[in-house]
Amino acid sequence: MSTVRLGVLGAARILHDAVAAPAASVPEVEVTAIAARDRSRAEEMAEAEGIARVLDDYDALLADPEIDAVYVPTPAALHGVWMLRAIDAGKHVLCEKPFTANAAEAEDVEARAAGTGLVVMEAFHSQHHPSWARLRELVAEGAIGTVTSAEADFCVEIADRGDIRWQESMGGGALMDLGVYPLRFLTHVLGAPTVRSAEAVEVDGVDASIVVHLDLPGGVDGTVRASMVATEDQSVRARIVGTTGTITVHSPYGPQNGGRIVVEHADGRTEEEPVDPTASYVWMLRSFADAVLRGGDPVSGTAQAVAAMRLVDDAYRAAGMAPREPAPLG
Repeated sequence: MSTVRLGVLGAARILHDAVAAPAASVPEVEVTAIAARDRSRAEEMAEAEGIARVLDDYDALLADPEIDAVYVPTPAALHGVWMLRAIDAGKHVLCEKPFTANAAEAEDVEARAAGTGLVVMEAFHSQHHPSWARLRELVAEGAIGTVTSAEADFCVEIADRGDIRWQESMGGGALMDLGVYPLRFLTHVLGAPTVRSAEAVEVDGVDASIVVHLDLPGGVDGTVRASMVATEDQSVRARIVGTTGTITVHSPYGPQNGGRIVVEHADGRTEEEPVDPTASYVWMLRSFADAVLRGGDPVSGTAQAVAAMRLVDDAYRAAGMAPREPAPLG
């Protein structure tokens, strides 16, 4: 195999940014087919994105021998069931974040994939961008001394209450859709945290906003904020404070969208690190292709996905909310 032939389960809007557009820059990945619950939507998406084939339904796509891997951009509460079916069909999997509805379901996916030789990877594009690796290097090099605290925010407004991110049954919520980014960011740069406490504002069964307090390795105090109702107080950034300086990261979850890494030293000096303008989705597809074709490190594989979902579950419980549940196939 020299090219990963990718089929898409669903006509989600994220398809363009996450797979279709970046595939043009990754010759080892070819988006060859799509299926959706509504065939007309799949046909419209196929025409818009230049996808050659439209299949009748998800099962037909999974059974197609000309498809090597599937991309799963369904609502979060349906991620697990379609990953399990894809694994059973012998397909590699690239699944949108959050990986599953909860940690137990993520563990099921990991167990099903074990020993199959299949690559199952969470489409956590930000983590593949080299800026995240550089931030980890800066911390390890002592660029700001010993880290004492860190905070990461993803606070925006999702005004449409009909959006699936406002639907508890579909795995919605600020933490599931937005908060997973700052949680993963702090984990990647500073190490695996534990949840100390959390507070959420609940609306119609979902967290409209949430603040999660973390204990990070080395006694570092961490804070994550996520909101779907931020209007004037919108914030998409991260800040790492050390004994001799501070690192501020602008647009950390989409570094190609005006990303900046600013290092402020206690002596008054300010330095700015260069940020590669290549889209994080391109880096992600490159990692996926490398894992499938050459056995490379998937970077955001099942082990990391399971750990991330355990953290999400812990945060919900700390906030007095129950973890999300998978949705039944209707």
